[in-house]
Amino acid sequence: MRRFSLGEAADRKVVVIELQGKSLTVTRVKPDGTSSRQEQAFPAEAVAKAAADKLAGELLARGYREHGGKKSAPAAATAARPASRPAPRPSPAPPSEPEGLGLFDDLESVESSSPPLARLAPRPEAAAPSDAPKKKKKAGKKKGKGPKNPDALDKRVLAAVAAVGLLIVGGAGYMMYDLFLKPASIVGVWKGSMVEHEIGHSLSHTSYALTLDAAKHASMSINGENLGSGTYSVKGGRLTLKLKDEEGEESERQYKIKLDRAALSLIDPDSNKLLVDLVRQFHEPESPAAGKAKAAATAKALVDDGDKTVNPDADRALASVEMSAKDGAFRLRHPPGWETQTGGKADNTYSYILLDKGAAKITVYADITGALVSGADSSNASDFEEGSPFAPVHKAHEHYAKNGTGELSDYQESEPEVFKDSKFGEGRISVFTASAGMFGGKFKGYHATVMMNRDRRISVLAYGPAEDFPKLRATYLAVCRSLSP
Repeated sequence: MRRFSLGEAADRKVVVIELQGKSLTVTRVKPDGTSSRQEQAFPAEAVAKAAADKLAGELLARGYREHGGKKSAPAAATAARPASRPAPRPSPAPPSEPEGLGLFDDLESVESSSPPLARLAPRPEAAAPSDAPKKKKKAGKKKGKGPKNPDALDKRVLAAVAAVGLLIVGGAGYMMYDLFLKPASIVGVWKGSMVEHEIGHSLSHTSYALTLDAAKHASMSINGENLGSGTYSVKGGRLTLKLKDEEGEESERQYKIKLDRAALSLIDPDSNKLLVDLVRQFHEPESPAAGKAKAAATAKALVDDGDKTVNPDADRALASVEMSAKDGAFRLRHPPGWETQTGGKADNTYSYILLDKGAAKITVYADITGALVSGADSSNASDFEEGSPFAPVHKAHEHYAKNGTGELSDYQESEPEVFKDSKFGEGRISVFTASAGMFGGKFKGYHATVMMNRDRRISVLAYGPAEDFPKLRATYLAVCRSLSP
Protein backbone atom coordinates (compact mmCIF):
# COMPACT_ATOMS: atom_id res chain seq x y z
CA MET A 1 0.00 0.00 0.00
CA ARG A 2 1.33 3.45 -1.00
CA ARG A 3 0.02 6.71 0.51
CA PHE A 4 0.27 10.17 -1.02
CA SER A 5 -0.86 13.51 0.43
CA LEU A 6 -1.23 17.08 -0.87
CA GLY A 7 -1.67 20.10 1.43
CA GLU A 8 -1.66 20.47 5.19
CA ALA A 9 -4.14 19.96 8.06
CA ALA A 10 -7.80 20.60 7.12
CA ASP A 11 -6.91 21.26 3.43
CA ARG A 12 -5.14 17.94 3.06
CA LYS A 13 -5.98 15.53 0.21
CA VAL A 14 -4.97 11.89 0.53
CA VAL A 15 -4.70 9.14 -2.09
CA VAL A 16 -4.06 5.50 -1.10
CA ILE A 17 -2.96 2.96 -3.77
CA GLU A 18 -3.36 -0.74 -2.90
CA LEU A 19 -2.07 -3.51 -5.20
CA GLN A 20 -3.23 -7.09 -4.56
CA GLY A 21 -2.29 -9.46 -7.32
CA LYS A 22 -4.16 -8.45 -10.49
CA SER A 23 -6.41 -6.01 -8.58
CA LEU A 24 -5.63 -2.29 -8.16
CA THR A 25 -7.61 -0.21 -5.63
CA VAL A 26 -7.40 3.60 -5.38
CA THR A 27 -8.94 5.43 -2.38
CA ARG A 28 -9.28 9.23 -2.29
CA VAL A 29 -9.98 11.23 0.88
CA LYS A 30 -10.98 14.87 0.36
CA PRO A 31 -10.37 17.75 2.83
CA ASP A 32 -14.04 17.72 3.95
CA GLY A 33 -13.72 14.04 4.99
CA THR A 34 -15.68 12.48 2.12
CA SER A 35 -14.06 9.52 0.38
CA SER A 36 -14.25 7.67 -2.92
CA ARG A 37 -12.87 4.28 -3.92
CA GLN A 38 -12.11 2.73 -7.32
CA GLU A 39 -11.10 -0.87 -7.99
CA GLN A 40 -10.01 -2.41 -11.31
CA ALA A 41 -8.85 -5.90 -12.26
CA PHE A 42 -6.07 -6.36 -14.88
CA PRO A 43 -5.22 -9.43 -16.98
CA ALA A 44 -1.86 -9.92 -15.25
CA GLU A 45 -0.03 -8.82 -12.08
CA ALA A 46 2.66 -7.09 -14.15
CA VAL A 47 0.03 -4.99 -15.92
CA ALA A 48 -1.57 -4.04 -12.56
CA LYS A 49 1.84 -3.07 -11.11
CA ALA A 50 2.65 -0.96 -14.17
CA ALA A 51 -0.69 0.86 -13.81
CA ALA A 52 0.00 1.49 -10.10
CA ASP A 53 3.48 2.87 -10.85
CA LYS A 54 2.08 5.12 -13.58
CA LEU A 55 -0.58 6.51 -11.23
CA ALA A 56 2.06 7.10 -8.51
CA GLY A 57 4.19 9.00 -11.02
CA GLU A 58 1.25 11.20 -12.01
CA LEU A 59 0.52 11.99 -8.34
CA LEU A 60 4.14 12.95 -7.68
CA ALA A 61 4.13 15.14 -10.80
CA ARG A 62 1.05 16.97 -9.46
CA GLY A 63 2.81 17.80 -6.19
CA TYR A 64 1.65 14.96 -3.97
CA ARG A 65 4.11 13.72 -1.34
CA GLU A 66 4.55 9.99 -0.75
CA HIS A 67 4.70 8.66 2.81
CA GLY A 68 6.51 5.53 3.91
CA GLY A 69 4.26 2.66 2.75
CA LYS A 70 3.23 -0.21 5.00
CA LYS A 71 1.00 -3.27 4.67
CA SER A 72 -2.66 -2.60 5.04
CA ALA A 73 -4.04 -3.81 8.38
CA PRO A 74 -7.51 -5.25 8.62
CA ALA A 75 -8.43 -2.33 10.87
CA ALA A 76 -7.75 0.21 8.10
CA ALA A 77 -10.98 2.05 7.55
CA THR A 78 -12.68 4.57 5.40
CA ALA A 79 -14.98 7.13 7.01
CA ALA A 80 -18.70 6.64 6.98
CA ARG A 81 -21.70 7.29 9.15
CA PRO A 82 -24.61 4.99 9.92
CA ALA A 83 -27.71 6.22 8.21
CA SER A 84 -29.66 6.15 11.51
CA ARG A 85 -27.48 8.72 13.23
CA PRO A 86 -26.60 12.36 12.54
CA ALA A 87 -24.24 12.35 9.57
CA PRO A 88 -22.28 15.11 7.81
CA ARG A 89 -23.69 16.54 4.64
CA PRO A 90 -21.13 15.67 1.93
CA SER A 91 -19.73 18.63 0.02
CA PRO A 92 -19.60 18.51 -3.79
CA ALA A 93 -16.30 17.25 -5.10
CA PRO A 94 -14.03 19.69 -6.98
CA PRO A 95 -13.77 19.22 -10.76
CA SER A 96 -10.17 18.01 -10.55
CA GLU A 97 -11.09 14.97 -8.45
CA PRO A 98 -13.31 12.55 -10.49
CA GLU A 99 -15.81 10.62 -8.44
CA GLY A 100 -15.47 6.85 -8.17
CA LEU A 101 -17.27 4.10 -6.37
CA GLY A 102 -18.74 5.25 -3.04
CA LEU A 103 -17.03 3.82 0.05
CA PHE A 104 -20.21 3.89 2.08
CA ASP A 105 -22.59 2.09 -0.29
CA ASP A 106 -22.12 -1.26 1.47
CA LEU A 107 -22.63 0.01 5.02
CA GLU A 108 -24.57 -2.50 7.03
CA SER A 109 -25.82 -2.44 10.60
CA VAL A 110 -26.74 -5.07 13.17
CA GLU A 111 -30.29 -4.50 14.32
CA SER A 112 -32.86 -6.72 15.99
CA SER A 113 -35.58 -7.93 13.66
CA SER A 114 -39.26 -7.54 14.57
CA PRO A 115 -41.87 -10.30 13.91
CA PRO A 116 -44.49 -9.46 11.27
CA LEU A 117 -47.77 -8.05 12.51
CA ALA A 118 -50.63 -10.51 12.77
CA ARG A 119 -53.33 -10.20 10.13
CA LEU A 120 -56.56 -8.78 11.46
CA ALA A 121 -59.79 -10.72 11.04
CA PRO A 122 -62.21 -9.34 8.45
CA ARG A 123 -64.91 -7.06 9.73
CA PRO A 124 -68.39 -8.65 9.91
CA GLU A 125 -70.67 -7.47 7.20
CA ALA A 126 -73.48 -5.16 8.17
CA ALA A 127 -76.87 -6.66 8.46
CA ALA A 128 -79.16 -6.29 5.50
CA PRO A 129 -81.44 -3.29 5.64
CA SER A 130 -84.45 -5.58 5.62
CA ASP A 131 -83.26 -7.31 8.83
CA ALA A 132 -82.83 -4.09 10.78
CA PRO A 133 -85.78 -3.18 12.97
CA LYS A 134 -87.76 -0.29 11.67
CA LYS A 135 -88.10 2.70 13.92
CA LYS A 136 -91.29 4.58 14.04
CA LYS A 137 -91.05 8.25 13.39
CA LYS A 138 -92.25 10.37 16.21
CA ALA A 139 -94.67 12.90 15.02
CA GLY A 140 -94.15 16.47 16.00
CA LYS A 141 -90.48 16.09 17.16
CA LYS A 142 -89.23 18.72 14.72
CA LYS A 143 -92.26 20.80 15.02
CA GLY A 144 -91.75 24.42 14.19
CA LYS A 145 -88.74 23.91 11.85
CA GLY A 146 -89.31 24.83 8.29
CA PRO A 147 -87.56 23.38 5.19
CA LYS A 148 -83.82 24.03 4.71
CA ASN A 149 -82.85 26.98 2.53
CA PRO A 150 -80.38 25.83 -0.19
CA ASP A 151 -79.29 29.42 -0.79
CA ALA A 152 -77.77 29.71 2.71
CA LEU A 153 -75.00 27.22 1.91
CA ASP A 154 -74.18 28.99 -1.34
CA LYS A 155 -73.84 32.29 0.52
CA ARG A 156 -71.42 30.79 3.06
CA VAL A 157 -69.27 29.35 0.28
CA LEU A 158 -69.21 32.66 -1.56
CA ALA A 159 -68.25 34.48 1.65
CA ALA A 160 -65.34 32.09 2.27
CA VAL A 161 -64.10 32.49 -1.31
CA ALA A 162 -64.34 36.27 -0.99
CA ALA A 163 -62.34 36.22 2.27
CA VAL A 164 -59.59 34.12 0.69
CA GLY A 165 -59.53 36.46 -2.30
CA LEU A 166 -59.16 39.49 -0.03
CA LEU A 167 -56.26 37.83 1.79
CA ILE A 168 -54.48 37.08 -1.50
CA VAL A 169 -55.01 40.60 -2.81
CA GLY A 170 -53.87 42.10 0.51
CA GLY A 171 -50.73 39.95 0.60
CA ALA A 172 -49.86 40.81 -2.99
CA GLY A 173 -50.42 44.49 -2.25
CA TYR A 174 -48.11 44.38 0.76
CA MET A 175 -45.42 42.63 -1.26
CA MET A 176 -45.68 45.27 -3.99
CA TYR A 177 -45.42 48.03 -1.39
CA ASP A 178 -42.47 46.37 0.35
CA LEU A 179 -40.61 45.79 -2.91
CA PHE A 180 -41.30 48.97 -4.86
CA LEU A 181 -43.06 51.67 -2.81
CA LYS A 182 -41.60 51.43 0.69
CA PRO A 183 -38.93 54.13 1.27
CA ALA A 184 -35.34 52.85 1.27
CA SER A 185 -33.81 52.42 4.73
CA ILE A 186 -30.16 52.78 5.61
CA VAL A 187 -30.57 50.32 8.49
CA GLY A 188 -28.95 47.00 7.65
CA VAL A 189 -25.72 45.12 7.05
CA TRP A 190 -23.79 46.43 4.03
CA LYS A 191 -20.77 44.87 2.33
CA GLY A 192 -18.82 45.66 -0.81
CA SER A 193 -15.37 46.20 -2.34
CA MET A 194 -13.60 48.42 -4.84
CA VAL A 195 -10.75 47.55 -7.20
CA GLU A 196 -8.67 50.49 -8.45
CA HIS A 197 -5.93 50.63 -11.05
CA GLU A 198 -3.54 53.43 -11.81
CA ILE A 199 -1.06 53.48 -14.67
CA GLY A 200 2.32 52.38 -13.41
CA HIS A 201 0.86 50.90 -10.24
CA SER A 202 -0.54 47.50 -9.34
CA LEU A 203 -4.20 46.83 -8.71
CA SER A 204 -5.50 47.78 -5.28
CA HIS A 205 -8.47 46.05 -3.66
CA THR A 206 -10.37 47.56 -0.73
CA SER A 207 -13.23 45.78 1.04
CA TYR A 208 -15.77 47.46 3.31
CA ALA A 209 -18.25 46.15 5.89
CA LEU A 210 -20.73 48.52 7.51
CA THR A 211 -23.45 47.73 10.06
CA LEU A 212 -26.14 50.27 10.98
CA ASP A 213 -29.06 49.42 13.25
CA ALA A 214 -32.31 51.17 14.12
CA ALA A 215 -30.93 52.38 17.48
CA LYS A 216 -28.28 54.49 15.64
CA HIS A 217 -25.45 52.09 16.52
CA ALA A 218 -22.73 51.64 13.90
CA SER A 219 -19.65 49.50 13.29
CA MET A 220 -17.26 49.48 10.36
CA SER A 221 -14.28 47.53 9.05
CA ILE A 222 -12.01 48.10 6.06
CA ASN A 223 -9.97 45.23 4.60
CA GLY A 224 -10.92 43.12 7.60
CA GLU A 225 -9.53 45.66 10.10
CA ASN A 226 -12.12 46.71 12.68
CA LEU A 227 -12.31 50.50 12.86
CA GLY A 228 -14.49 50.35 15.96
CA SER A 229 -18.11 50.88 16.89
CA GLY A 230 -20.17 53.87 17.90
CA THR A 231 -23.07 55.92 16.53
CA TYR A 232 -24.17 57.36 13.21
CA SER A 233 -26.37 60.13 11.85
CA VAL A 234 -27.78 60.93 8.39
CA LYS A 235 -28.44 64.53 7.39
CA GLY A 236 -28.53 66.29 4.02
CA GLY A 237 -27.43 63.23 2.05
CA ARG A 238 -24.39 62.72 4.29
CA LEU A 239 -23.57 59.86 6.65
CA THR A 240 -21.51 60.72 9.73
CA LEU A 241 -19.88 57.93 11.75
CA LYS A 242 -18.46 58.50 15.24
CA LEU A 243 -16.46 55.40 16.14
CA LYS A 244 -14.30 54.27 19.03
CA ASP A 245 -11.72 51.49 18.51
CA GLU A 246 -10.60 48.81 20.96
CA GLU A 247 -7.95 51.10 22.44
CA GLY A 248 -10.51 53.79 23.16
CA GLU A 249 -9.44 56.23 20.45
CA GLU A 250 -12.32 58.13 18.85
CA SER A 251 -12.58 59.02 15.19
CA GLU A 252 -15.17 60.61 12.91
CA ARG A 253 -15.82 59.70 9.30
CA GLN A 254 -18.17 61.47 6.89
CA TYR A 255 -19.40 60.28 3.50
CA LYS A 256 -21.78 61.53 0.87
CA ILE A 257 -24.24 58.73 0.21
CA LYS A 258 -26.50 57.52 -2.55
CA LEU A 259 -29.10 55.14 -1.15
CA ASP A 260 -31.61 52.80 -2.75
CA ARG A 261 -33.30 49.64 -1.54
CA ALA A 262 -30.42 47.24 -2.19
CA ALA A 263 -27.32 49.44 -2.59
CA LEU A 264 -25.50 52.17 -0.66
CA SER A 265 -22.77 54.19 -2.35
CA LEU A 266 -20.10 55.89 -0.20
CA ILE A 267 -18.59 59.00 -1.83
CA ASP A 268 -15.69 61.16 -0.65
CA PRO A 269 -17.32 64.52 0.29
CA ASP A 270 -14.24 66.54 -0.72
CA SER A 271 -13.37 65.01 -4.11
CA ASN A 272 -16.76 63.49 -4.98
CA LYS A 273 -14.88 60.28 -5.75
CA LEU A 274 -16.84 57.05 -5.44
CA LEU A 275 -15.20 54.99 -2.73
CA VAL A 276 -17.34 51.85 -2.84
CA ASP A 277 -20.77 50.51 -3.74
CA LEU A 278 -22.13 48.49 -0.82
CA VAL A 279 -24.79 45.79 -1.19
CA ARG A 280 -27.42 45.09 1.47
CA GLN A 281 -27.07 41.70 3.13
CA PHE A 282 -30.23 39.69 3.79
CA HIS A 283 -30.12 39.62 7.57
CA GLU A 284 -30.87 42.19 10.21
CA PRO A 285 -27.96 43.88 12.01
CA GLU A 286 -27.23 42.78 15.55
CA SER A 287 -26.85 45.51 18.11
CA PRO A 288 -23.63 45.64 20.19
CA ALA A 289 -25.59 44.90 23.35
CA ALA A 290 -27.29 41.89 21.75
CA GLY A 291 -23.96 40.64 20.40
CA LYS A 292 -22.30 40.86 23.82
CA ALA A 293 -25.25 39.18 25.50
CA LYS A 294 -25.19 36.34 22.96
CA ALA A 295 -21.44 35.83 23.37
CA ALA A 296 -21.78 35.80 27.16
CA ALA A 297 -24.62 33.26 26.99
CA THR A 298 -22.61 31.01 24.66
CA ALA A 299 -19.53 31.15 26.90
CA LYS A 300 -21.65 30.34 29.96
CA ALA A 301 -23.30 27.38 28.21
CA LEU A 302 -19.90 25.86 27.32
CA VAL A 303 -18.65 25.86 30.92
CA ASP A 304 -18.26 22.48 32.62
CA ASP A 305 -17.85 23.20 36.33
CA GLY A 306 -18.62 19.68 37.56
CA ASP A 307 -16.25 17.31 39.34
CA LYS A 308 -13.76 15.70 36.93
CA THR A 309 -11.99 13.49 39.47
CA VAL A 310 -11.43 10.02 38.05
CA ASN A 311 -12.97 7.32 40.27
CA PRO A 312 -12.77 3.87 38.59
CA ASP A 313 -15.24 2.28 41.04
CA ALA A 314 -17.82 5.03 40.47
CA ASP A 315 -17.34 4.81 36.68
CA ARG A 316 -17.86 1.03 36.71
CA ALA A 317 -21.00 1.45 38.83
CA LEU A 318 -22.44 3.84 36.23
CA ALA A 319 -21.21 1.94 33.13
CA SER A 320 -21.00 -1.76 33.94
CA VAL A 321 -22.04 -3.51 30.70
CA GLU A 322 -19.12 -4.32 28.38
CA MET A 323 -19.56 -4.15 24.62
CA SER A 324 -17.31 -4.49 21.58
CA ALA A 325 -17.60 -2.91 18.12
CA LYS A 326 -18.63 -5.23 15.30
CA ASP A 327 -15.08 -5.62 13.95
CA GLY A 328 -13.49 -5.67 17.42
CA ALA A 329 -11.59 -2.42 16.80
CA PHE A 330 -12.51 -0.98 20.22
CA ARG A 331 -14.45 -1.78 23.36
CA LEU A 332 -16.40 0.24 25.92
CA ARG A 333 -18.74 -0.06 28.90
CA HIS A 334 -22.24 1.44 29.02
CA PRO A 335 -25.00 1.75 31.64
CA PRO A 336 -27.50 -1.12 31.88
CA GLY A 337 -30.86 -0.52 30.24
CA TRP A 338 -29.54 1.50 27.29
CA GLU A 339 -30.45 0.41 23.77
CA THR A 340 -27.39 -0.62 21.76
CA GLN A 341 -26.54 -1.02 18.10
CA THR A 342 -23.28 -1.82 16.34
CA GLY A 343 -22.35 -2.13 12.68
CA GLY A 344 -19.83 -1.18 10.06
CA LYS A 345 -18.53 -1.90 6.59
CA ALA A 346 -18.80 -5.37 5.09
CA ASP A 347 -15.01 -5.49 4.63
CA ASN A 348 -14.39 -4.48 8.29
CA THR A 349 -12.94 -1.08 7.38
CA TYR A 350 -15.26 0.99 9.58
CA SER A 351 -17.19 0.33 12.78
CA TYR A 352 -19.50 2.13 15.21
CA ILE A 353 -21.49 1.72 18.41
CA LEU A 354 -24.72 3.62 19.12
CA LEU A 355 -26.20 3.96 22.61
CA ASP A 356 -29.65 5.44 23.32
CA LYS A 357 -31.82 6.00 26.34
CA GLY A 358 -34.70 8.35 25.66
CA ALA A 359 -33.33 11.67 24.47
CA ALA A 360 -29.78 10.87 25.66
CA LYS A 361 -27.45 9.52 22.95
CA ILE A 362 -23.85 8.35 22.74
CA THR A 363 -22.25 7.77 19.32
CA VAL A 364 -18.80 6.16 19.06
CA TYR A 365 -17.12 5.29 15.78
CA ALA A 366 -13.65 4.51 14.42
CA ASP A 367 -12.63 5.78 10.99
CA ILE A 368 -9.51 6.41 8.95
CA THR A 369 -10.43 9.90 7.70
CA GLY A 370 -9.41 11.73 10.87
CA ALA A 371 -6.06 9.95 10.94
CA LEU A 372 -5.29 10.82 7.32
CA VAL A 373 -6.27 14.50 7.39
CA SER A 374 -4.47 15.08 10.69
CA GLY A 375 -1.20 13.48 9.56
CA ALA A 376 -1.33 10.74 12.19
CA ASP A 377 -0.36 8.19 9.52
CA SER A 378 3.01 9.89 8.99
CA SER A 379 3.93 11.31 12.44
CA ASN A 380 4.45 10.10 15.98
CA ALA A 381 2.55 11.40 19.01
CA SER A 382 5.83 11.44 20.95
CA ASP A 383 7.09 14.20 18.64
CA PHE A 384 4.72 16.72 20.30
CA GLU A 385 4.44 18.11 23.79
CA GLU A 386 1.39 17.25 25.87
CA GLY A 387 -1.55 19.42 24.86
CA SER A 388 0.15 20.70 21.69
CA PRO A 389 -2.34 22.17 19.17
CA PHE A 390 -0.14 20.69 16.41
CA ALA A 391 -0.49 17.09 17.63
CA PRO A 392 -2.42 14.79 15.24
CA VAL A 393 -5.09 14.05 17.85
CA HIS A 394 -5.72 17.79 18.30
CA LYS A 395 -6.08 18.29 14.54
CA ALA A 396 -8.35 15.24 14.26
CA HIS A 397 -10.54 16.59 17.08
CA GLU A 398 -10.92 20.01 15.42
CA HIS A 399 -11.54 18.40 12.00
CA TYR A 400 -14.58 16.57 13.37
CA ALA A 401 -15.93 19.73 15.04
CA LYS A 402 -15.68 21.51 11.68
CA ASN A 403 -16.93 18.80 9.31
CA GLY A 404 -18.60 15.97 11.22
CA THR A 405 -21.50 17.41 13.19
CA GLY A 406 -24.07 16.19 10.67
CA GLU A 407 -27.68 17.16 11.43
CA LEU A 408 -26.71 19.02 14.62
CA SER A 409 -27.13 22.73 13.86
CA ASP A 410 -25.78 25.75 15.77
CA TYR A 411 -22.87 23.53 16.85
CA GLN A 412 -20.40 25.27 19.16
CA GLU A 413 -17.78 23.72 21.39
CA SER A 414 -15.26 24.87 23.97
CA GLU A 415 -11.50 24.85 23.53
CA PRO A 416 -10.19 21.26 23.57
CA GLU A 417 -8.69 20.00 26.81
CA VAL A 418 -6.26 17.11 27.30
CA PHE A 419 -8.07 13.81 27.92
CA LYS A 420 -5.87 10.98 29.25
CA ASP A 421 -8.43 8.86 31.11
CA SER A 422 -8.97 6.15 28.45
CA LYS A 423 -6.57 3.36 27.47
CA PHE A 424 -5.73 4.99 24.12
CA GLY A 425 -3.26 7.54 25.49
CA GLU A 426 -3.51 11.31 25.15
CA GLY A 427 -6.75 12.56 23.59
CA ARG A 428 -8.90 15.67 23.53
CA ILE A 429 -12.31 16.51 25.02
CA SER A 430 -14.63 19.52 24.68
CA VAL A 431 -18.06 20.58 25.89
CA PHE A 432 -20.46 21.40 23.05
CA THR A 433 -23.95 22.80 22.55
CA ALA A 434 -26.17 22.29 19.51
CA SER A 435 -29.73 21.87 18.31
CA ALA A 436 -31.41 19.41 15.96
CA GLY A 437 -33.68 20.94 13.35
CA MET A 438 -36.05 23.87 13.81
CA PHE A 439 -37.92 22.33 16.76
CA GLY A 440 -35.32 19.87 18.05
CA GLY A 441 -34.48 21.72 21.26
CA LYS A 442 -31.10 22.52 22.76
CA PHE A 443 -28.50 19.81 23.41
CA LYS A 444 -25.35 19.77 25.52
CA GLY A 445 -22.69 17.12 25.90
CA TYR A 446 -19.08 16.02 25.39
CA HIS A 447 -17.04 15.55 22.22
CA ALA A 448 -13.98 13.34 22.83
CA THR A 449 -11.26 12.15 20.43
CA VAL A 450 -8.53 9.51 20.78
CA MET A 451 -6.23 7.87 18.22
CA MET A 452 -6.09 4.09 17.76
CA ASN A 453 -2.45 3.44 16.80
CA ARG A 454 -1.76 5.67 13.76
CA ASP A 455 -4.52 4.29 11.56
CA ARG A 456 -7.84 5.36 13.06
CA ARG A 457 -9.54 8.20 14.86
CA ILE A 458 -12.11 7.25 17.51
CA SER A 459 -14.71 9.99 18.01
CA VAL A 460 -17.33 10.15 20.77
CA LEU A 461 -20.42 12.38 20.87
CA ALA A 462 -22.27 12.00 24.20
CA TYR A 463 -25.18 14.41 24.55
CA GLY A 464 -28.79 14.98 25.54
CA PRO A 465 -31.16 17.82 26.46
CA ALA A 466 -29.22 20.76 27.89
CA GLU A 467 -31.25 20.74 31.11
CA ASP A 468 -30.25 17.09 31.74
CA PHE A 469 -26.50 17.67 31.34
CA PRO A 470 -25.72 18.08 35.09
CA LYS A 471 -27.18 14.65 35.93
CA LEU A 472 -25.87 12.86 32.81
CA ARG A 473 -22.32 14.27 32.64
CA ALA A 474 -20.91 11.58 34.99
CA THR A 475 -22.39 8.84 32.77
CA TYR A 476 -20.98 10.47 29.61
CA LEU A 477 -17.50 10.66 31.16
CA ALA A 478 -17.69 7.08 32.45
CA VAL A 479 -18.36 5.80 28.91
CA CYS A 480 -15.55 7.94 27.45
CA ARG A 481 -13.08 6.70 30.07
CA SER A 482 -14.03 3.06 29.42
CA LEU A 483 -12.71 3.13 25.81
CA SER A 484 -10.10 0.40 25.31
CA PRO A 485 -8.57 -1.63 22.45
